[in-house]
Amino acid sequence: MKEKIRALLIDDDQGDFVFTKGLLSQITHPTIELDWVPTFEEGQHAIAQGEYDIYLVDYFLEDRTGLDLLREAARHQLQAPVIMLTGRGNHDVDLEAMRAGAADYLVKGQIEPEDLERAIRYALDRMEAQKALRASEERHRGMFDHFPLGVYRCTPEGGFLDANPALVRILGYPDPESLETLYSSTLYVSTEDEKTFKARLEEFGVVRGFETELRGVDGRKIRLRNTARIHREADGKVAYVEGVIEDVSRTWRSPGLYQEAARYKALFESHHIGILILDLSGTIQDGNPGFRSLSGYEEEDLSTVELGELFEEEDRAEALERIQQLSEGGATIREELPTLRMKDGSTRAVSTLAILIKDWDGEPDHILMMFEPAPTD
Repeated sequence: MKEKIRALLIDDDQGDFVFTKGLLSQITHPTIELDWVPTFEEGQHAIAQGEYDIYLVDYFLEDRTGLDLLREAARHQLQAPVIMLTGRGNHDVDLEAMRAGAADYLVKGQIEPEDLERAIRYALDRMEAQKALRASEERHRGMFDHFPLGVYRCTPEGGFLDANPALVRILGYPDPESLETLYSSTLYVSTEDEKTFKARLEEFGVVRGFETELRGVDGRKIRLRNTARIHREADGKVAYVEGVIEDVSRTWRSPGLYQEAARYKALFESHHIGILILDLSGTIQDGNPGFRSLSGYEEEDLSTVELGELFEEEDRAEALERIQQLSEGGATIREELPTLRMKDGSTRAVSTLAILIKDWDGEPDHILMMFEPAPTD
């Protein structure tokens, strides 16, 4: 708190000014200098000038009230706290004063010097905290608005909360509200990818680098990379989902890259060999039709089944250990005739091949695991 505080009393009774000044003179620290104006208009002018640290305002001001003055001040973004004073306590007036923005409400004749000092100190502390919070919010909003990648916030159910200008530009719409009914319900992934994306988000609390395809306002296809995280309240309840969107369409259209991805997609979707995509922890991210046909698992099953459940107990520990070694940069792993456990509980010998896939920087990114049925006699 400041060593010296400038306070203004707005009260039509000079006797109250003398009394209040006497109370403040008994406060040794900090020093509180009190000025006085007797009318609504003078008080309004003084507040507009913003020269005081705190204002003490009488509830009755001739034909107007202190509440009227407080509401007028609030419309002009009052930068200092106001303590409302009244001749007699009234619960309804107390509540109304708080709703109008008063920092405190004190009853004349019941105020001791320490009460007034405490009210002033608390009011100034709260005002400083609010200013710091507003400054922090403004800085955060500035980063949000000027961040070069698209940023969105949604409720866990996909209700629209916010979207920054970059995301609006990426999708080609005129304003954030235009996105509300178009993309937020799916958390900005295609409807085909929505179920998988939400399942991963719910299980892990974060999804990184999820690629999907949306259509812009002009109908063109936009390839996006969506990274999302769940934000929680102090009690663990989900507050909102925040995501960052990167437009990777240009990269996908670069010579050779799209064709390479298209070839991989065709192989993944049509090859009779079973293929699983695992993250570095060994969690199943996707499985091709060949694997689903081999194992009997449906597409929706793969988001919940664990890798270890696919092997017989005697093979399980070794398979998971090999995947761990691979995720840490180990060489390609080929295994002959481990036992694959089907969805219906039956088993089958298979050959497996696990390959570590690295990102652009050569760092481990994910694992490709292939399953080929062993020949039957």
